[in-house]
Amino acid sequence: ERRVAHPGSAWAATLAALLLTTTISIPARAEGPTNEDCLECHGDDETLSLERGGKTVSLYVKPGILKSSTHAGVACVECHAGFDPEETPHKPEITPVDCGTCHDTIQAQHAKSLHGQAIARGDPLAPRCRDCHGAHDVLPVKDSRSPVAPLKAPFLCGKCHQEGAVVQRQRIIHQDHILENFSESIHGDALLKKGLIVAPNCASCHTAHSILRHTDPASSIARRNIAGTCTKCHAEIELVHRK
Repeated sequence: ERRVAHPGSAWAATLAALLLTTTISIPARAEGPTNEDCLECHGDDETLSLERGGKTVSLYVKPGILKSSTHAGVACVECHAGFDPEETPHKPEITPVDCGTCHDTIQAQHAKSLHGQAIARGDPLAPRCRDCHGAHDVLPVKDSRSPVAPLKAPFLCGKCHQEGAVVQRQRIIHQDHILENFSESIHGDALLKKGLIVAPNCASCHTAHSILRHTDPASSIARRNIAGTCTKCHAEIELVHRK
């Protein structure tokens, strides 16, 4: 009886032979400066700075703050990319930090939000990641020291959304006395006066990164979505309302 070899069997045998006899060479990744290398300058000289947009920007990084942040253990060059490992000190202008490299889902949400749309328009007042979370001192939301912690979130948002703030004076915001009104509400009373961190803060209703106009069907405060937003805390409230 004559047997015909299956084409796949021949291919598998050939591939196995190649893998046994061939050495695959993967180029080594160029090593950048270590955190210790960066901190030799940025963590030692408190006067280190540069002029940008007519302002003096400090380049000093307090080593203790960096080590206690949520990014402790992450190499500086993973965020501050574009370094030549042979060039020390590095070039004056480096690649801007792109948080979306790691936080891609959040970055996509933010890009579609009102804040992200303002950035895309080139609005200098539009908040970026570092404006809310910090730069080298980023902390988890559950850490009470974090600017986005529940007890601090209203005041963080209030930096722009309160009477007299630059954003409030120079941009159209269709509400007034937002921080004051929230503080007097039952939610604000529970959070700010009684310290109940389970009580809603700004992000609880507007979300942290996907902030949209109430007229946008995808907004958490769009008319058809309000009940769903409220039921995150008030279970079955929609059922009671319908009754």
